[in-house]
Amino acid sequence: MKGLVLRIEKSSIYDGDGLRTVVYLKGCPLSCKWCSTPESQEKKIEYGYGKVMTSDEVVQEVEKDAVFFYHSGGGVTLSGGEVLMQADFAKEILEKCIFLGINTAIETSLYAKYEEFEKISPFLNSLYVDIKMMDNLSHKKWVGTSNNLILENLARICEDNPNLNIHVRIPVIPSINDTKSNIQSTIEFCEKFSNIRDVELLPYHKFGVDTYKKLGRNYDLSHIESPKIEDLKKLALSVERMELKPSLIVDGKNIK
Repeated sequence: MKGLVLRIEKSSIYDGDGLRTVVYLKGCPLSCKWCSTPESQEKKIEYGYGKVMTSDEVVQEVEKDAVFFYHSGGGVTLSGGEVLMQADFAKEILEKCIFLGINTAIETSLYAKYEEFEKISPFLNSLYVDIKMMDNLSHKKWVGTSNNLILENLARICEDNPNLNIHVRIPVIPSINDTKSNIQSTIEFCEKFSNIRDVELLPYHKFGVDTYKKLGRNYDLSHIESPKIEDLKKLALSVERMELKPSLIVDGKNIK
């Protein structure tokens, strides 16, 4: 099967356990105002961004790093864009990697029909899910869609896949979702499910600003500065939690 790949990055330490090879797929149904990879949004080749590859070609590239996976406990992570927009292609890649003994993970918004996730779930070791904000009206304003489908999918995945390692991430954007109430409500939602291992606060950044210019598009959040790690730690420590799980992570470390 062929799919549309944005790029493949080697030796990532931010996209799962150990050293990871990250395969970025093209196409995303969301329109987050702060998106740092605007070149991943359209499911087509544009301005030189994107390449048609077969699943075998992708796996061959991933397999080159097998020795690093073995020594670091790493593996392959499929990211986007939105992986579930190319679920059949993703399934072939993950299935072949599992057959080769390569640890698998995906990064997703879960904004897709549940059946698309079911295609890949048998070949998945870890799942990383973005929850941008819990308030539905704010989600519609800043992301372009309701969050109902995302939360419904996550709850169903937790129930149907009790052995799957699930990690929730919140991209923290100052003045938009960096409130105690947003973090608190996200934690309270995640505490319902024992297989959500942790909730991580990720600092907003502007790495994609130059790409917006190249694509001839405006970037609406240029006035917002990246939050300091110390500010994220203070935000995390302000959250009241009744349970010890899930862990709350900032800068790769648990916040107690």
